Order: sequence, then structure tokens, then C-alpha cells
Amino acid sequence: MKSRWTISLLLAAVVAVWGLVAWKILTPGREGLRVAVPERSVGKHPAAVADTLQLDYPDPFLKAAAVPEPMLQPPVRQPPSERKRPRRERIQAVHLGSVSVVGRQLHILTLGGRQYELQRGDTAGGFRFRSYDADSLYLEKKGFIYGVKRCK
Repeated sequence: MKSRWTISLLLAAVVAVWGLVAWKILTPGREGLRVAVPERSVGKHPAAVADTLQLDYPDPFLKAAAVPEPMLQPPVRQPPSERKRPRRERIQAVHLGSVSVVGRQLHILTLGGRQYELQRGDTAGGFRFRSYDADSLYLEKKGFIYGVKRCK
């Protein structure tokens, strides 16, 4: 067993620490002591003037360098060309289901109120069935590709 001197010293240290904790908890709040917040000082100096760069100011370090001529932009946009872009049309297409038949994947689709059974490369209603993935079918017409959500 340790010496009595060490045990009594440790016991006194524990009592002192717990006494300090109890004193911090049980003493009333010190509301009478308020710290004054210093007011923001108003500057006595006028606002500094921002530096500006003046046009055509000769740079003292590049005296001998050639000055590039500024490119003039046309004041008005150029009119659009006479040729108009083809517009992408809105289609009404609904995927009704897919069927696997002897290694072929058929997709049942309605386009503009008519129902079609298509596989990759087939055409229907002016659209060519290009491909499909896990959530969409892709149809092409006049260079535009249209996506149709697959039903689950």
C-alpha cells in the first residue's frame, strides 16, 4: 500500500477540485459586472480617392513597346441569316411495353395515336428507332433525336 502522506495529499487535491466546481455552479450570476462595448470611431480623414487608369496613358516601363490598335466592334449585331434553322417538333409518344421474342427485342409504342411494334432500325410515322437503354427509347427524325421514357 502507498504511504499515508501520498493518499492524504491526493484526497486534499480531489476535495479542492470538487470545491472549485461546486463554487462555480452555485454562485449567483454576476449581472452587475457589464463590460462597456466601445463605440465605433468615426474616421476624421476624408474617404480615399480610388486610383483610376486613364486611357492612352503611356506606361513608363514599356515606353518603346508598340501600342496595339484596339479592335473595333460593330455597333449593332449582325442580322440573322436568311436561312432559318429547322425546328424540333413536339411529339406524342408513349412506350407501352417491351417483349423479348427469340433473341429479338420488340418495343410497343404509340406515336400520334397509332400503335407500332418496333425493333432497332425500324421506322414508324416518319421516325426511325435508333436505340434504347435502361430508361429511355431514342427515335430520330430530320437529324433530331427524341427520347421516350420506358414504362416500368
